[in-house]
Amino acid sequence: MDDVNSQPPAGIAAVPHPVFELTYSQKDITNDIAPYVISVEYIDYLGGKSDELEVELEDVDGRWRDAWYPGKGDTLSLRLGYADAPLLPCGVFEIDEIEISDPPSVVLIRGLATGIKKAVRTRQSRPFERTTLAAIAGRIAKRNHLTLVGEIRDIRIDRVTQFQERDVEFLARLAREHGYAFKIRDSKLIFTELASLRDRDPVKELRPTDLSRVRFRDKISGVYKDAKAKYHDPKTKKLVVYGVKHDQVTVVGESAAPAKERKSGVSSSGDTLKIGSRATSAGAARSQAHAALARANLEQTTGSFSTMGDTRLVAGNTFSLLEYGRLSGTYLIDSARHRLQRDSGYTTMLELKRVTTQPKKVKAGTKKAPDKGLKVYGLKDGKVQVVGTSAVEKKK
Repeated sequence: MDDVNSQPPAGIAAVPHPVFELTYSQKDITNDIAPYVISVEYIDYLGGKSDELEVELEDVDGRWRDAWYPGKGDTLSLRLGYADAPLLPCGVFEIDEIEISDPPSVVLIRGLATGIKKAVRTRQSRPFERTTLAAIAGRIAKRNHLTLVGEIRDIRIDRVTQFQERDVEFLARLAREHGYAFKIRDSKLIFTELASLRDRDPVKELRPTDLSRVRFRDKISGVYKDAKAKYHDPKTKKLVVYGVKHDQVTVVGESAAPAKERKSGVSSSGDTLKIGSRATSAGAARSQAHAALARANLEQTTGSFSTMGDTRLVAGNTFSLLEYGRLSGTYLIDSARHRLQRDSGYTTMLELKRVTTQPKKVKAGTKKAPDKGLKVYGLKDGKVQVVGTSAVEKKK
């Protein structure tokens, strides 16, 4: 949308003018549809869901029901933000649903992030033996013609079975078990370690005056001091118990008992999170115990609120909440809903989880969204190796 604001008088600060750019099947249609747009909305998820796009249009003259009726399966690409500032590239979306209502005559176009093809949605059954998490992700990425990006630690997996699961479900399960967020966007299969996201420097500081529609939930149940995972060593025939406490993973028990566990009438302590399933290797037991504890405790303080639209507030980034009493701290963005509306401007709705009770300071030079370039993995000599880096794509 073109900026129609004139220059403000001297001494009066300019009001940021929200803009968007929309491409349909690689053709820029921004100027054509701008008079009809009621709102555009982009939902960015950290993992587990496909990113979403929604475009709401007036249809008084019926053109969207006839000549301009969009084709299901066609693609839309969105960028949004403020005039005279870098726009947020939201990605490419495949039109999934068209909704028409009357009166008033409105057309709603919904799209899902591209990349999740039929093969990824097909249920599969296959075992993986003597391998690594990175190798499994690399094989599935190659089979679905995707590029695996993200830094994945060397987690050994003796055996795991994909039993009647879609590739996307199977990878999401493995990522969750080992402390990663997983999503498919465009032609990339993205793995991101949650620990690295929690340690990120905040991109912004927010105060109560910046927030609206606030909701927080602070709980005690389901919060643990330590966690335990079990691994049955096939060589020693022993059941090894790994525990994590104060962010350190160590062996906390060992038994020569058979693989089957004895049932006990004594319930576990509320301070210890016990992982029910057996790990497939010693390394997997360590990562699963650490990931399970971090995942459970990340749910202690959660919330949501709306704030003035900001392209830095995207899923995976952190921000500092100040002057909010005992709910102050550093928060991880779990999902971000960026909405540009004709009558209310640009707003961002966040779903968030607290990572520390101490707000971190925003470092100088973080006004721009951080580079999301990640290591790119490829199959070479039958092994998954780093073959390059994936820089942020700059759209013209």
